[in-house]
Amino acid sequence: MHNQNRIYRVFQLVNVLKTKPSKTLTAITKHLQTSERTVYRYLDLLKELGFKIERGKGPTFWIGSPTNTEILPFTPQESDYVEKLIKSSGKKNKLADSVLIKVQNSCELQVGSNLMLQAHLGHIVEQISIAIIENKQLLIRNYSSANSQTISDRVVEPMCFTDNYGSVSALEIKTKQNKYFNIERMGSVEVLDKPMKYEHLHEFHKPDVFGFQGKNMDKEIELELSLRACLVL
Repeated sequence: MHNQNRIYRVFQLVNVLKTKPSKTLTAITKHLQTSERTVYRYLDLLKELGFKIERGKGPTFWIGSPTNTEILPFTPQESDYVEKLIKSSGKKNKLADSVLIKVQNSCELQVGSNLMLQAHLGHIVEQISIAIIENKQLLIRNYSSANSQTISDRVVEPMCFTDNYGSVSALEIKTKQNKYFNIERMGSVEVLDKPMKYEHLHEFHKPDVFGFQGKNMDKEIELELSLRACLVL
């Protein structure tokens, strides 16, 4: 059971560090419900597995990429192909063994992490759907806000999802404002045993291409485009 919890927390850590914005050490320990010392051990483990762990002020941490483009993990098929190529050389050496271990670890960790993340997000979407159907208020735990750069709990009255289920439109009880909440930035959700009581304030406006919404759009967008981009538009 100890090893299962450890693996689960490592997967959680990968998902947390992949989701913007970057996370403080305090936020990570709170999310994983563990100590700072343990978090540092997990970070060292991820480095050994080939993840590039970036560190900022605070300190804050995130998973970076060694190049300007995102490096895609090996698929199971690609991993199997590379393994067969190495073994087909017929030579047994430490370098080949090292490459095989890294290929297998990279594939298994990435696939396992993605499956864990999708299952987690699926559960969140399911709970939000229940709150909408039953007209109940919803508690969003550990929501990472890109605007305020904070992680906090939010009590909302959810209305509907965006087309791709990437966000949910909801009325935030504290501010009485209709906002969009990104599903991937939610730590967890809980359907409260409280009926919605601010439905007269609910407003849904489909967001534009930049993600803005509202009755009166008071934002101006200025684009600086190359000639090619301008012609494409």
